[in-house]
Amino acid sequence: MKLLKKLAPFLLLLLLATNTWAQREIKIEGHDNLRFTVETIKASPGEQLKITLTTVSNIDDKSMMAHNWVLLKKGTDGMNFVNKGLQHQDNDFIDPALKGKVIAQTKMLGDGETDSIVFHAPDEKGTYEYVCTFWAHYQAGMKGKLIVE
Repeated sequence: MKLLKKLAPFLLLLLLATNTWAQREIKIEGHDNLRFTVETIKASPGEQLKITLTTVSNIDDKSMMAHNWVLLKKGTDGMNFVNKGLQHQDNDFIDPALKGKVIAQTKMLGDGETDSIVFHAPDEKGTYEYVCTFWAHYQAGMKGKLIVE
């Protein structure tokens, strides 16, 4: 029993380090200027991240202006990915055939809407691109990078 009391602080730290609520939250907004407010995220391999995306727009019509956040697997060609999604508006502009290239994604959000996702950063170090797949947003510069180091 004495040993357990001595180990309690260390066991608590271990629990916190492995528990799902031990995560880092990154809050990002998507605006009418077709940019994410956070364009670079640095993470450790396997780190648990919570991305919270909010769309802030002067355009109320979601079919005219909306944003999502899609993290692509390392080496995925972002331009090719979003171009192939143009024909799939009903699937948030993501080609179902390329779903395997996605690590994590939020919902497509109109003005004032928010969505959060929780995922683990990839174990492999490197740069991973994230994109907005709404029509022409990537081409206008709505993208960023997750750097795992």
